Amino acid sequence: MRTPFTVVAYWSWAVLLAVWLPGYLTVKKTSHAPSLGLQIPTSVLLLVCFVLLFNPRGFGLQAQLTPQTEIFGWIGVAIDLLGIAFAIWARIVLGRNWSGLIMGVKEGHELVQKGPYAIVRHPIYTGFLLAIFGTALTLGTLASYVGFAAGAAALVIRIGLEESLMREQFGDSHDAYRLRTKKLIPFVW
Repeated sequence: MRTPFTVVAYWSWAVLLAVWLPGYLTVKKTSHAPSLGLQIPTSVLLLVCFVLLFNPRGFGLQAQLTPQTEIFGWIGVAIDLLGIAFAIWARIVLGRNWSGLIMGVKEGHELVQKGPYAIVRHPIYTGFLLAIFGTALTLGTLASYVGFAAGAAALVIRIGLEESLMREQFGDSHDAYRLRTKKLIPFVW
């Protein structure tokens, strides 16, 4: 099950985690957030996503949907690394406005529109989806693809919540930003 490609994919997530953790200590204070009741489903779906990605043979979902060949390995790792790099870039550009697991508007929140935010409105999620898909491709199991589906569902729900928060906070500025950029996939959606 462990191939050089899956090892690289897993280590890329460790790098992302190493970048993410210090951010929890430096973010601005939250001034407004959706209720936890709205946020819990996305957290549960993300937990399911990562449990299945990091336990791809568990829960009776070990059927191999894509083979663990070099071509799938290289493609999967490339997609994974691209996604991790894009998410890290977005996280760094977002700076202290970042919310982490529990989303919200920060005190003195800025509507960031530069760097990856000039490409899509939710580049961290774009990066996550790419990385999750790339990891699933390197693993190739039903569990990994179910994990990808759970992660995608969680991020789509979070996008809706965050769009509402940003529209409420920034009004016309956010409307103009929405007209210039796509949500998640450049030139598409």
